[in-house]
Amino acid sequence: MSAWRSGNAPLTHPSETVPETSHRPFRRFLVVTALRDEAVTFCRGAGLSFYPLSLDRALGADPGGNWREGGGVPVIYSGPGSWGLDNLGTLFSGGGVGLVLFCGFAGGISPSLMAGDILVATRVMKSGSESYPVFPPDFLSRRFRTGLILTVGNPVSTPAEKVRIQAETGGDVVDMESADWLACALRHSVQGWVVRVVSDAAGETLPPEMMDFVDSHGETSLRGIVKTLLMRPGLIPAIFSLVRGMVRAHKSLRDLGRLVSQQVESGYGPEGDFR
Repeated sequence: MSAWRSGNAPLTHPSETVPETSHRPFRRFLVVTALRDEAVTFCRGAGLSFYPLSLDRALGADPGGNWREGGGVPVIYSGPGSWGLDNLGTLFSGGGVGLVLFCGFAGGISPSLMAGDILVATRVMKSGSESYPVFPPDFLSRRFRTGLILTVGNPVSTPAEKVRIQAETGGDVVDMESADWLACALRHSVQGWVVRVVSDAAGETLPPEMMDFVDSHGETSLRGIVKTLLMRPGLIPAIFSLVRGMVRAHKSLRDLGRLVSQQVESGYGPEGDFR
């Protein structure tokens, strides 16, 4: 039986045993991404029971209202990198969240991964720090490749950088959030799963200026896009070369949303909470 389907398993470490008669209160399942674009794409695959919600709006909801007791599953976008980390801890505090799926796009550093491939973390490591084990459910780990996600403080842009980091760490993909997200969840006794979709392969260059395309809340910044392209028109060919891979990545993230939605429908409690 997968961790998703078993009655109390999603709220515990796999080695724990919790009786079926446990009277723990219901605790919610959430999805967290960095960017609104990721949240919207996931929801398009998952269907109407999932909806994108900014972290600011989630925290601004009336206590006991909105996502906390409402139907459906919020897909909360927190902003890139460490921008929303403190607020994410507030979201997890209070015992209302039992399980969170962290997901979104990431850069491939393993040469065997292509744009659009899905990687399920069994280990997440922050550059220069210890790693965290992750215990994904069968419906993810048996369907997709598993491996190591490396979290860094700045975008990894060039193929040379990707080769170096992969040789040093043995990582498969690189991002700017997963290790901090997971550590934050663990501090609040929230179980986390981490899944990333490769947006740019190890041999591709990702212009670091693309970070200006989103703001600190994870929203697309039209002003940032226009300003960057006016200042650096030479970036346009590099960006266009990534379009095909990004199309595949968006499709894969929609597919992930569809798969997760199917599991929710078959293993969720009547009030939208894990029992």
